[in-house]
Amino acid sequence: MDKHHSSEMYRVWAHDNQVYGPIDLSTLTQWVHENRVLPETWVYLETLNEWRPARRIESIQHQFPAHDTSIMLHPDHTGSDVIAPEELRRFAVLSSLSNNELAKLIRFGELRQVRPGETIIKKGDPGDAMYFVLAGAVRARLVVGLDDRTLNRIPAGEFFGEMAMFTQSVRCADVVAEEEGRLLRFSAEGFRQLISENADAAAPMLFAIARIMAKRIGEDNSRFQKEVAAEFVWR
Repeated sequence: MDKHHSSEMYRVWAHDNQVYGPIDLSTLTQWVHENRVLPETWVYLETLNEWRPARRIESIQHQFPAHDTSIMLHPDHTGSDVIAPEELRRFAVLSSLSNNELAKLIRFGELRQVRPGETIIKKGDPGDAMYFVLAGAVRARLVVGLDDRTLNRIPAGEFFGEMAMFTQSVRCADVVAEEEGRLLRFSAEGFRQLISENADAAAPMLFAIARIMAKRIGEDNSRFQKEVAAEFVWR
């Protein structure tokens, strides 16, 4: 790595239209690996006083896949880096998409293998991604002192993390893997890119996710109203 690249500082124009930084090359590279920075993400080079798409920044362009996708859609699931269409159609929000639309969709995702006990999300982390559980199961938890409280168990065929991602809020709980599994991670930046490039593939899924989020909010409001009513009665 040459001296210019090692001393350069960067700023990132993120999906929420906020500019983050300055950050060094090590942090920028980490964000690429986490799919927080995609090839088309705009990055500012302070030394050059110039905005560039990330794919045009020499120090990180080799970090991006040489082809359009790092995971493949295949009728028969035969490898850890391959996703079968039927795996995705287990999710109600994806069940109506064609194979072609699913193939477009997963170009913007990251396939992640997890081990039992592995922390996927930490309480207080930025809500910059959502996850589809392809295999295995995870649980949301709160650790209060020495008490490890399970809030929810999320099996294969369900997703999590969407609320914090769409509201651009921090995570309110940890999420850990209960068993060995496979997750399909979509960063907020990836969603923005998907909407920009493949609106036809994104629209049905986003509409379905919005309906589920609205239902969950309605259920939470109903539960809160019942708790308040019960507290009033017993006063």
